[in-house]
Parts: sequence; C-alpha cells; structure tokens
Amino acid sequence: MKIILLDKIQRLGEIGDIVEVNSGYARNFLIPQKKAAFASDKNIEEVESRKEELAAASADQLTQAQARSEAIEGSSCEILVPVTEEGALYGSVGTREISEAFIEVGIEIDKSEVQLPDGPIKEQGEHNIVISVHSEVSANVVVKVSAE
Repeated sequence: MKIILLDKIQRLGEIGDIVEVNSGYARNFLIPQKKAAFASDKNIEEVESRKEELAAASADQLTQAQARSEAIEGSSCEILVPVTEEGALYGSVGTREISEAFIEVGIEIDKSEVQLPDGPIKEQGEHNIVISVHSEVSANVVVKVSAE
C-alpha cells in the first residue's frame, strides 16, 4: 500500500516521502496515529503545501523529547519480587512493572517506551534499561530487582 509520510519515521523515510508499506502496518498503526496518509493526489498536494508546518511540529516534538530524556537519564527504581529459596524469581519483570515502578517514584514512563531487547528480566540485581522517549531520543535508566 502506498502512503505519504506526515512525520519522520525511522527506517521508513522523511516527511513527504511516498513509501510502500504493508497494508496492516498502514491501517492499524501509521494512519490512526496520524504519521501517514493514503497516497492520493489530494493528500500528496496537501502534504507538499504543509511540509514546512509538519517539519516545524516534528522539530518541536524532538525538542520536547530531548528535554524529557535529560530529566529521565540516570534515574533508577527498585522492584521487589517474590523469589525462591535459591534466589530465582517467580515469573519475571516486564515493561508494565518497570513503568509502574517509575511512576511510583514520580517519573512518567509509558510501558511502550521501555525497551527490553532480551525479553523480561528474570534475575535479581541491577539492570540497565533503555527508555525510548522518541524514535531518535532515548535515555538510560537503572532498574534494581530485589527479593521481597
């Protein structure tokens, strides 16, 4: 499906680019989040005329994300979990638990921003986690997993 981008999207393109994407990706994610529109002649014309306005809005979002990243950078939280007698965790610590732990210490982090490339945390100790505030901006935080 051909779409025109209304925002810069990593690994896809810049504002105003016409790209071919999977129809499910376009209909379920890009278009509802107003990151793209169908590549009709009318939409292409409209995006070309609003390109500077869209670029300014995108730059503003990036500036806000950088400020938020600086506020989050280096912060930490502790998550208490039940463990076995040997010290192994019952279950694991995922994005939801990490998000809730940071909210408790006063830092707003959405679970979709928490990046766990190796999957949920399954061990006690300190873990360095990346928080993706924006597609181009991320912050590093520390999550300490301890026994209850």
